Amino acid sequence: MPLWGSSAQISLHCNSQATIDIAKNYAYNSKRRHIRLRHGAVKELLKNGVISAEYVRSERNLADPLTKGLTRRMILGTSRAMGLKPLDL
Repeated sequence: MPLWGSSAQISLHCNSQATIDIAKNYAYNSKRRHIRLRHGAVKELLKNGVISAEYVRSERNLADPLTKGLTRRMILGTSRAMGLKPLDL
């Protein structure tokens, strides 16, 4: 139990509905055998309500510039949404 009382649920935002479905699915699939151990920990956290997995569209996913190449317009918009500002040199 945390010192400050009850803990808040952690919300994971993901732009892959397939990943969310895999995390919430309790059926065994041999094709995903290599991720079974880590997957088990995530499933346990979901089951106990410690975390929740929420779908977010790529256009609204602020972490996208950190994971793949995007158009300049999308990078600028995402950077502003994260509170990043250009450096004046």
